[in-house]
Amino acid sequence: MIGFKSFFMRTIIFQVLAILLLWGILVAWVKYWYYPDMEKYFDNQQRIVAAGIANILDETGTDNIDYRGIIKTIESMYIDSINNGMQDQFDYHPLFVVYDRDNRVLYCSQTQEEPLRLPPSVLSGSVNYAGANWHLAGSWSEKRQYRVIVGESFNDRTTIFGNPAESTAVPLLGILAAIIITLLFTAYFSLRPLRQIARTISDRQPGNLSPLNVSEQYQEIRPVVMEVNKLMARIDAANQREKRFMADAAHELRTPIAAVLAQLHLLTQVSEQQERREIIGDMQQGLDRAASLSRQLINLAKLEAEDFPLKIEAVDIYAEIGKCIAQHVPYALEKDVELSLDGSEDVVVSTDRHALIAIFTNLLDNALKYAPPGSRIEANIRSLAPLGCYITLRDNGPGVSEEHHSRLFERFYRVPGTQQTGSGLGLAIARNLADKIGAQLRVTEGLDDRGIGFIIDLPESYRPQTESEPRP
Repeated sequence: MIGFKSFFMRTIIFQVLAILLLWGILVAWVKYWYYPDMEKYFDNQQRIVAAGIANILDETGTDNIDYRGIIKTIESMYIDSINNGMQDQFDYHPLFVVYDRDNRVLYCSQTQEEPLRLPPSVLSGSVNYAGANWHLAGSWSEKRQYRVIVGESFNDRTTIFGNPAESTAVPLLGILAAIIITLLFTAYFSLRPLRQIARTISDRQPGNLSPLNVSEQYQEIRPVVMEVNKLMARIDAANQREKRFMADAAHELRTPIAAVLAQLHLLTQVSEQQERREIIGDMQQGLDRAASLSRQLINLAKLEAEDFPLKIEAVDIYAEIGKCIAQHVPYALEKDVELSLDGSEDVVVSTDRHALIAIFTNLLDNALKYAPPGSRIEANIRSLAPLGCYITLRDNGPGVSEEHHSRLFERFYRVPGTQQTGSGLGLAIARNLADKIGAQLRVTEGLDDRGIGFIIDLPESYRPQTESEPRP
């Protein structure tokens, strides 16, 4: 079963994860950076209060005055100042301890417990006392007659600071809910163009491959629409090619098959052996032409497929063209046609060897087919390094008038008045092969102001021709 991914759900999940990550960073910052600074601030505040009490005792002494009342008053004021800074009142109980220069305890706010006794050198730190852990901060008086320690329990300080995770959890849930609701509305309206495109496509008839026409093309949706339109254009072009191919193939195959059927019917009515042999010979030629045409049609259909396989390799152009010409020498000698090869001998390009040979062979076969006795066919290789090379094939045969040059590469096109038999597919196949290997095939002048020539413009490395590149 195929699982469908939800873009909307992925967006929400990423947003929630991003917020949780930011929340974690905030909690870590509060715990490891902000809280230590606040600890120092509160310790310093306790130290200031302790110094104030110690200096007052320095001035008043403890013999003839109610110093305990003064300390309790300051303690009460300190508690009120802390409570005033809190949104909710809580039972805040700081620890106040006063020592004289002999380290005797003169005052301890925790009356129900044994007074806290600390060495004279201790002015700050943490201590466990009266069943709780305390932050301590103190000071000696200026005359070093009294030492005052002010303590704050861990629980009270946590209450004052608050728990960063707990204090931000509820606002975070509210923020997440607001973001999810906002995303719901945003996604609904943002994805409306996609739903519009989906409806436009679903409402189309199966054979309608015209471009999508969306009334509002947003910048984010435009690339999708453009690529869909390009795809439909390619499909439509492929369909049109198939229709033309089937129509042309049916038309071209109808002639030899009809001729064979007519000759077969005639054969049943002829008894004279010589005539029968002539009819059978004509039938054989018709069947050969139909078979050859069928093979070429199959080759052309393969070439027009977009996934036509290529094997790109380094090809020695002079050597391969030389082999091809050598294979045609016996036929050329038989027809009294001179074949020659000239040009650069050190040209190597990256291309499909078999496709290149098929193109050149097709051109050479045509040249030999129409060349009269005593004519010449010349092949020339010209290096254009580092851009590639030209392969030129020219003859001084009957040639083709310029008015027909533009149609030579059309399928099934044969120049009017041509005496030689053929299907009109050879040059179309050659042009398709050239397109497949990124080459260009074009017509040029022949030899001695006669005949015709063809140029294969071959790049140094394989570069497939795109649909936007026009043919020369």
